Amino acid sequence: MPSRIKLVLFDMDGVLVDVSRSYRRAIEETVEHFTGRKITPATIQRYKNAGGFNDDWKLTHTIILDIGMQVPFGRVVQEFQRRYRGEHWDGFIAQEPPLVQTQTLQHLRQQGYLMGIVTGRPEAEARWTIERFGWQPYFPLLVAMEHQDGRGKPDPYPIQRALAMLEAVGMPITPSEAVYVGDSVDDMIAAQAAGVLPIGVIPPYLDAEAHGALLQERGARYLLNRTDELPELLAELEAASVRRAS
Repeated sequence: MPSRIKLVLFDMDGVLVDVSRSYRRAIEETVEHFTGRKITPATIQRYKNAGGFNDDWKLTHTIILDIGMQVPFGRVVQEFQRRYRGEHWDGFIAQEPPLVQTQTLQHLRQQGYLMGIVTGRPEAEARWTIERFGWQPYFPLLVAMEHQDGRGKPDPYPIQRALAMLEAVGMPITPSEAVYVGDSVDDMIAAQAAGVLPIGVIPPYLDAEAHGALLQERGARYLLNRTDELPELLAELEAASVRRAS
């Protein structure tokens, strides 16, 4: 059981935002553009479940290579972004629904939790999404792709970088005082390696039983069916911490 929790770090995709018809649609369409082959969401999830594919550009390029087409990585990224971001932020990114209610974030802040986002998204896309939903007051800390020095999840470095950034501004928080909320095997592996409490969320577009079992196998200490269940779980952990101290 962790110490009293002070910091809640979130992954963005599949935790705060539904990407089933945005990032994943961009993967499907970009693969088809270069190969002529249609892939299914289940194919994408198999790669994700194998681990090491937190970066959707890398995943898209890998699938194209596995199909047998040799395409430069830069061209894959260009086609992917044309669909996902669009010319003027009018691509699939503009159609992503939230997976958490703003009142949930407000409640967590009122309870005194510091919150941040550790994501594989480029910073511009992460900030655009935060602003789109009016979440700026809740997430003073953002560790995006550009802050990870090429060491994205499942490497613990992005989560460790978040803790280092807080310490640099005079807000030291130990790993035992933090949780990381994610939806993928890479999230759970990274959290465990960083020494923070791994909490798994099952996105609505995945099989709850199978994905929940996979997240637990990869280190999730607790599972949520919805991100909005997080305040209740943290309250239970807080109560357990108080009982342990008394």
